Parts: sequence; C-alpha cells; structure tokens
Amino acid sequence: MPETVNVVASGKLGREIDVSSVGEDIDAIVSYPEKDYTNDVVYLRRDEGSPMVTLFRSGSYHITGGNSLDETERMKDWMVDILGELGIETSPTFAIKNIVQTADLGREVNLNALTIGLGLEQTEYEPEQFPGVVYRPPDIDCVFLVFGSGKVVIPGASDVETGAEGFEMLKSRIEDLLA
Repeated sequence: MPETVNVVASGKLGREIDVSSVGEDIDAIVSYPEKDYTNDVVYLRRDEGSPMVTLFRSGSYHITGGNSLDETERMKDWMVDILGELGIETSPTFAIKNIVQTADLGREVNLNALTIGLGLEQTEYEPEQFPGVVYRPPDIDCVFLVFGSGKVVIPGASDVETGAEGFEMLKSRIEDLLA
C-alpha cells in the first residue's frame, strides 16, 4: 500500500491580503524568500515541520508538505482562523491539486528488462540522466518512477485511491513481466 508523503492544495480567499502585515502580526513561523522582496507573498508555518502555506497578495494560496489530506485541510483551516483573528474576513475555496506517494515492490527490479516489458512508448529510461524508469501507462491515471531497488514514487495522483489502485496494477504487471 502506498504511503502519502506530500499533498499539494490551493485555493483563493476571495480578497486581496496585505501579506506584509499578516507576516508581522501572526504567531507563526514566517519567512520571506529575500530581504528586499516586494512583499507580494508570505510563507507561513504553524510550527517547525508542519505544512507550509504560500499566501499571495492576490488572496491565492498554496499549501505544500502535508502528509495527508486531513493535515493539509487542517492547515487551511488554521490559516483562515488566524486571518479571522486579525480581522480579515475570507470566503476560501480549497482543492487538492497533487498527491505524491511512495511504495515498495518488495524486490529488486532489472530496469532494462522493465523498460522493454512495459513498452518503449510508455517508458523513459536514461540511467545517465535519472536512475529510474518513468512509466506513463495509458490506462492508469498515474505516473510511476520505478527504481532498481524496487522503490516506487507516484507523483501527481489526483487522489489517494488512484495512486493505490495504480500501484496494485503496476505491481501486477511487473510480477507478470519479471516472474
């Protein structure tokens, strides 16, 4: 079963935000990318190791680094709550954009054989450039990065179930090919 390692979400707050004031007034870990930055964005973390909110002056935001959908949504709720405490009323939208999962096939994989077996049209394998096979099956809504160790990274799944179902299909195909 794949493990979710990163959830990316985004949304809009329905209004412009004075991000420099927000950065000064909240009780959170805040960082700006550069000292002379134009203050069009502020980066917020509730505490060390929590997901990060990138809040733009336009009122758009991105949340990255959540280990689950719930954790990511809680981070959005926290941001909305702290803005409310500052007297900033919002009407937020929220959508999951990307889920990254990892899994293990439980065996080492011959990547040359895998590339040929899965089809050259659906795979990319250039070991001088990247140490894994990039597999884009036409019938599974996932991309897979398969490494010789048997580790698999599933970037860009639209939801947890898609990644899990895709991994089971991949695992079955690999077992059939390399049996």
